[in-house]
Amino acid sequence: MRKPDLKIEGTTKSREYENQRHLEFGPELPQTPPLQNPTLFLAGIAKAVNEVISGVRPVDQLSKVLNEHVYESLRLRSAARAQARMRDVRRVFVQPTDVLKVRFQTPAENVIESVVLLSNRQRSKAVTIRLEGENGSWRATNIGFL
Repeated sequence: MRKPDLKIEGTTKSREYENQRHLEFGPELPQTPPLQNPTLFLAGIAKAVNEVISGVRPVDQLSKVLNEHVYESLRLRSAARAQARMRDVRRVFVQPTDVLKVRFQTPAENVIESVVLLSNRQRSKAVTIRLEGENGSWRATNIGFL
């Protein structure tokens, strides 16, 4: 038994064309906009997280770029550091931090695993960050300090 040929009547702008095209191919999935280049985003998050832990920046400023688990653990860590600073009578001076390198790889679509190297005059730190694309923007789903 031969399958009948599908005839698409009308022009490409007509309603009939769209209805028949929908029946043949299914609905078109919405195009997701491409996510921004993560290099500057990763450098900014690494510096901001370092400032939160140092007590210079409130953790609430990062609520839109961190998922709930990372936000809560960072909030608890910064609160513990703030209590430790209160017990110490010496004034803590926080030196400006520079970003030395940003390295990342993409193990899956809309997933980035990265290492950001930070340095001030006294010491260097490595910050590991995992980003996942959600609703057209990056969100940090895991952050670690080395």
